[in-house]
Amino acid sequence: MDKEQLKKEMTDKSNEILQKYSEMDVMETVSVMNMATKTVFLGSLKVYNTEVLPNIIRDLEKELKGYGELVIRDQRVTPCCSPSYMHVSFNITITN
Repeated sequence: MDKEQLKKEMTDKSNEILQKYSEMDVMETVSVMNMATKTVFLGSLKVYNTEVLPNIIRDLEKELKGYGELVIRDQRVTPCCSPSYMHVSFNITITN
């Protein structure tokens, strides 16, 4: 398993989904947590248009579920000095 290649694929797929729905944010990279029995990939996206949120989550599930055990969460964020958005995070667990 080439972790750097997987990180790039996950980042590219996530950014393609954001572009598909005209979201202005870009995900820089996916983080990796290495453990003795598993590897966990963590990603985080900002979605400003809540109307497309269900579509983005559905597309993420479709594109990322093949890598391993996938969990997707979303939470509303309301910063003081910028527009509110939905924070969408995913983690993918792959058994070593």
